Amino acid sequence: MASLFVWLRRLRAVVERFRIHPEMDSPERILEAISRDVTFRGINLWVLITATLVASVGLNVNSTAVIIGAMLISPLMGPIIGVGVSLAIYDIALFRKSLRNLVVAVFFSLVASSLYFLLTPLKEAGSELIARTKPTFWDVLIAFFGGLSGVIAALGREKKTNIIAGVAIATALMPPLCTAGYGVGTGQWSFFIGAFYLFLINAVFISASAYLTFQVIRFPNREFVDKSYQQRIRRLLAVVGLLTLLPSVYIAYTVVQEAIQEARVRQFVEKAFEVFPLTSVVEYKKISEGDTVRLRVVLVGEPLAEKDIQYLAHELHTSYRLPKYRLEVVQGILPEKPEPSHLLELAERSHQQVRTLSDSVYKLQRALEACRKEKETQTQELLQIAREARSLFPEIQRLGFQKMRLSDGKSYSGDTVYAVWVEVPSKRKFAEGERLQKWLSERLGGKKVQVFLQPTR
Repeated sequence: MASLFVWLRRLRAVVERFRIHPEMDSPERILEAISRDVTFRGINLWVLITATLVASVGLNVNSTAVIIGAMLISPLMGPIIGVGVSLAIYDIALFRKSLRNLVVAVFFSLVASSLYFLLTPLKEAGSELIARTKPTFWDVLIAFFGGLSGVIAALGREKKTNIIAGVAIATALMPPLCTAGYGVGTGQWSFFIGAFYLFLINAVFISASAYLTFQVIRFPNREFVDKSYQQRIRRLLAVVGLLTLLPSVYIAYTVVQEAIQEARVRQFVEKAFEVFPLTSVVEYKKISEGDTVRLRVVLVGEPLAEKDIQYLAHELHTSYRLPKYRLEVVQGILPEKPEPSHLLELAERSHQQVRTLSDSVYKLQRALEACRKEKETQTQELLQIAREARSLFPEIQRLGFQKMRLSDGKSYSGDTVYAVWVEVPSKRKFAEGERLQKWLSERLGGKKVQVFLQPTR
């Protein structure tokens, strides 16, 4: 029984660690701060517009550092958290204020980014823009748990600005809006739809995290509402969350399937052709054709027979589980009437390979030069040691040095031994072998030395 009470006390101590009420600010001050951050007017609005332009420039020039800076100064989080909190405490006035200001913020952000991308001469979409067009289920998790961190941090008496800054970077509200503006400014509506959906995911699930947090901590309601009204609010939030979630789950599924197929294709190209040692794969390319994909593989070396190609196609469909792929083998030459883009791709790939080989040759030359200099330095050092040894031990005629690594028959150890071959007039007349060995060990920096005496013939 005593041990049970001990375990209960320990469990209570663990539970106490998770309590946030002792560190919470007063409800009035929390609501005052949330209501203040909701408004987009004056300074807040100008900060939003300038942050939008900074993020647009960062996306345009593909600068991650600039994009992160824009996320840090963007005040978009305020009305999104305000929507979730107002629904949790049934504050209709705060809800309307938050929603109205969120619409204002989205409008001005889209207008500012659209105008920028309409006027900029750089119209090409970089990787930072493309990355915001395919939101997945993982973006939902980032938005929810990132928003949860921000909301919990906002409850404390001491506001933890590092957490709020981290949430702003993790949830990335500004870049999707600017990418949507890029879609409007350049007339590429696929960018607008994908990026705005990502912003919608972030907004909905940050609001959901705020709603759940304030419900769990039983924050005092602003207005008295009956149970049926509460149930309607919860059902509405559940429906909105589910409708926002489902497309991201489907996109995540397609992204995972594409990654799996890409890995199988790469494995097929690397492994399946190993049975033909005189034939090498130069490159491969996937070409979508409706429901099927044509896998074009360019080979050099000994041409493959038709039965070998049929075997590879069978392996592609069965062993590598790619039934929708159709194998096309190009042996040593390009197909008739090659596309200019394909020729350009081959030229670029060849140029890259030549540059890589040139870099490798340059590195090898540098390494050889370093080895040569090290060898010369070591040779000069050993010649100096030999001169000093003959001065200290006049009986020595000649010396030879050999650096050896020790092995136990399984592997080489890190131990090094210098074998020193010493020519003397007579072994019996040369009685300073031990002193010579000790001196050589000290002169070589404490290395192990083994002296072998050889009488002069």
